[in-house]
Amino acid sequence: MEIEFYEEFPSEKNLSKLSLISFPTKVFLAAKSIEEFQKYSRIARRYKKNVTLAYWPIVPNSYWISPFSNTVDLEKLFSELNKIPNPLLIDLELPLRNRFKMLVKNLFNFKRNKGLIRRFLEENKSRITTAEYSFTIVSKIMRLLGLNYDLDCERSIMWYSSMQRESFNKKIQKKLESFGKMKNVSVSLGTIAIGILGNEKILSSESLKKDLHFIKRCGFQKAIIFRLEGINDEYVKILREFLS
Repeated sequence: MEIEFYEEFPSEKNLSKLSLISFPTKVFLAAKSIEEFQKYSRIARRYKKNVTLAYWPIVPNSYWISPFSNTVDLEKLFSELNKIPNPLLIDLELPLRNRFKMLVKNLFNFKRNKGLIRRFLEENKSRITTAEYSFTIVSKIMRLLGLNYDLDCERSIMWYSSMQRESFNKKIQKKLESFGKMKNVSVSLGTIAIGILGNEKILSSESLKKDLHFIKRCGFQKAIIFRLEGINDEYVKILREFLS
């Protein structure tokens, strides 16, 4: 199995955790601009020279990417992303900030925005990974909402078991069992560090091991761990057991 990482809050301290990673990996670095991403990339390579670095763009006003983001923000973002060749993470989630206000404000631009996102994904699918709600595999509503496009790019289903009730985890697992053999589908696991929500429950190393065993049995070839800052020797020991 391949093991990759998200890093939502890149910093010298957080990126120094790469020194604990001896195996080949990719890190998705969140940044507000290409310049910021390139700055973090230089820091990351001081700790692991051969790491693959992907740009995880943070969108003004909405934080994440969806048809409910501002049209101007999406157009500017996609124009900028076309200027760099790096792998990309397109994080398909509803707006983080002022959610209700943005849903109402951009309702009339929904179709146009959905088209913008689909076109960018189609034109760049060879270098894109989409992060998608676990609901994506439960309901077709996610496709209607423009949070899943079912294109031939890598898709990563966010299954953060530490944040879900056991009953819901079982429903997700049941669906994941039928997705494991699909091409270009991975699973995002965690969380092993607090994210932007600020209330994420931390997944223990033993629980991470349990989740990795499950997705491996399902046939998944890749896991993306949220997030790098939480890595320590105990987690690394678990991850090494699952390397290809």
